[in-house]
Amino acid sequence: MAIDYGMAIEPRLDIVGAALADPSRSRILCELMDGRAFTNKELACAAGITPQTTTAHLKQLEQAGLTSSVRSGRHVYHRIRNEDVASTLECLSLLSPTDHLNRAGNSQKDTRLARSCYNHIAGQLGVMMTKALAERDILNIQNDTVTRGSEYEAFLTDLGLRGMISESDKPVAKLCLDWTERRHHISGPFAIALMQKCLDTGWLVRRTGSRALIITPSGYNAFERWFDLSPEDVYPVKTG
Repeated sequence: MAIDYGMAIEPRLDIVGAALADPSRSRILCELMDGRAFTNKELACAAGITPQTTTAHLKQLEQAGLTSSVRSGRHVYHRIRNEDVASTLECLSLLSPTDHLNRAGNSQKDTRLARSCYNHIAGQLGVMMTKALAERDILNIQNDTVTRGSEYEAFLTDLGLRGMISESDKPVAKLCLDWTERRHHISGPFAIALMQKCLDTGWLVRRTGSRALIITPSGYNAFERWFDLSPEDVYPVKTG
């Protein structure tokens, strides 16, 4: 029996649900959670489907408000629509099974160790960095609220983050529940600047074709210096 939504005021969760209810579209969204924009061909390769099929999937994702596209020259690039969508997808990931993580190969384990969650650091590294920031009173985390700690301003100066975060009244960070760790990492302006710093300095590098962020030797040194995280804390294997 058809449902008349003409006068309905409920949110159209059915549209979003239909957009998510396909393994290929889910894989496309996971690829876009890298935070960067990708072409149709790149997303087709990641999802293991043809470019023609990818075009149809991307049209449905964009119509559902989950992605957006922009043309640059001869190419059209697709990305997650905004940070609210990315945060919602990360929360939905908490409902998905996780038993496959224990059977994952090395590349998947790298994704669990450190990965991009749209525009900030997630995984074991993101959770440990968040804990260290709270312990050093750089951030004050109380319940679900994140505010500046007593060492926040000094940390910005020492790490060279000043100028990367706009001076405004909005919260500098907020909590984001990590889908693999089931604990919080941080998102928001401070977390965005922190990931960009790690990429710019080469402490982290992106793995091709994956959301994984690979920790470099200089990165291990930096995380030990700035976050009191030894290589054994971060990844209990030989790092040399």
